[in-house]
Amino acid sequence: MAAFVFNIKNKLNQSLVLFTLFLILTLFSSTALYADLIIGNTAKSTERLGNFTGEFTYHYDTSTKAELNVRLTNTSPADNGGYLTGFVFNNPNNYITGVTLTGSNSNFKLLGAPSFKDSINAAPFGNFDIGAALGGDFLGGGSPKNGIPAGGSANFYFAITGSNLDKLNAGSFLGATNSNGDFSAARFRGFENGGSDKVPASPNPVPIPPTVYLLGAGLFGVGFIRKRVRKS
Repeated sequence: MAAFVFNIKNKLNQSLVLFTLFLILTLFSSTALYADLIIGNTAKSTERLGNFTGEFTYHYDTSTKAELNVRLTNTSPADNGGYLTGFVFNNPNNYITGVTLTGSNSNFKLLGAPSFKDSINAAPFGNFDIGAALGGDFLGGGSPKNGIPAGGSANFYFAITGSNLDKLNAGSFLGATNSNGDFSAARFRGFENGGSDKVPASPNPVPIPPTVYLLGAGLFGVGFIRKRVRKS
């Protein structure tokens, strides 16, 4: 019986080692994953009508290939409606040279090509490098009802090519400010009162890489299994 219990404990300890190695490899993988949150800076918006939250999630495969997912939620007051019809951000260190866009709202078209450098006018918040908007126009384009309605969300997947992409993370996009000091902005149209709005973004101060959640869960699991082993 004692030998049987010893074998079980030995196998559990081996499993713990393998599980810990898996966590370490995941955490320090060359295909790192990072996420950062943003929120609309309504104090600087042009009309005080729209608002939004968002998440930038970045994943690089190699130094020349990466993916950026931008998830946006229109948090404008429901009683005045309004649609998020475009958004823009900057190219960190001008490392990005090529971008393709797919997303859950196919009405949004890629902005910034071919240079992806200062070609998008989002006055009064300056020029930006990359983005997406209805009809491919940040200021307007098509019916605003094709945008993201109040309370709605959409994902935008940017497949990126360039150089030194392994040196970037999600925070790099939040730190890439233009001459106006802004890193991102959103466009709103179609409010019930007939108004429109432009809202710059601010970092939402809880930037936590998803791998930290994985590591935390793993460490909790290791502690739980060890406790069970000791009770056996």
